[in-house]
Amino acid sequence: MSKWTVLLIPQDGRRNTRSLSLRAYQFWMAVALIVGLSFTSAFFFSRQQAIAGEVHRLQQDNAALERQYAAKPERETPAFTAQDRLEFEQRVRSEYEASLAAITAKLTDLYDMEAQALKLTGLAPKRTSGDNGDAVGGGKGGGSSDLGEMSYEEQDIMATPAHVIYGLSRPSADLVIQEINLRTESLGQLVTDLETRREQVARIPSAWPLQGTPGRITSSFGYRKDPFTYRVRHHDGTDIAARTGTPIVATARGVVAFAGYERGLGRVVRVDHGNGIMTCYGHLRKTLVKVGDDVERLELIGTLGSTGRSTGPHVHYEVRINGKPVNPAKYLGD
Repeated sequence: MSKWTVLLIPQDGRRNTRSLSLRAYQFWMAVALIVGLSFTSAFFFSRQQAIAGEVHRLQQDNAALERQYAAKPERETPAFTAQDRLEFEQRVRSEYEASLAAITAKLTDLYDMEAQALKLTGLAPKRTSGDNGDAVGGGKGGGSSDLGEMSYEEQDIMATPAHVIYGLSRPSADLVIQEINLRTESLGQLVTDLETRREQVARIPSAWPLQGTPGRITSSFGYRKDPFTYRVRHHDGTDIAARTGTPIVATARGVVAFAGYERGLGRVVRVDHGNGIMTCYGHLRKTLVKVGDDVERLELIGTLGSTGRSTGPHVHYEVRINGKPVNPAKYLGD
């Protein structure tokens, strides 16, 4: 392997000459290191010069902008006088009062609407009492005693309009917001009560069991002479005669509790309406529902016939409350 010898000769000649022997790869590594350091130094020096030049240029541009801004005359800020302030306050106050007046008017309309809804639904507090009496034959109604009397929790503050409750022609915003919250709560309770009542009302029999024809009542509820034995017996329903095949409908929402054949009534459908209310449709020619079916008011459940113990085509219609038969005339619709 070749070697390189480096001689170190002092200039004054007083000290001895020294030699350094290097192998070839060591020599070239030293040369490469020196060359690399040279290039690196040159790069960083050039970069430093470029940065310095850029900084100098930015300083010159900044100085020029400052001179340009200093040359422009300052704009005078318009003075906000006391008169201007007064006019601004009056404008804001007028807009506020107009908005408050509009809100108060809407609130009064809301109260009027609430009062009308309570009056129409019968949920308003009752200050007088009286005997409602029983429904007569052929009329609507009945069953109210089972559902209870419609009532609404009385709150004096909710029974007085906004412009009276505060005694002010222009109530403050806080009072208006308080009144809106009260009315919202009142209407929310009203909606909840109406939903409950609507479901209960939908399950009260209040329709004619025949579709498309009024039919003819041939035997009413109560004691009568039996058409077969001619003995006086109690008739638990109302017999309504019509043509064979006349559609028979449910008189209220409910669930079919029985659909089949019974001795005496022939083909029969019984519908459970809840709250202890049950209706019965007997002597049918055909039943069109099965046990467990949900039926709506006026939904088809069968056709009129003369099956079972019958003298001719008719439907035997019963209404029972907690298992006890009651006069269907109280529940027949117009």
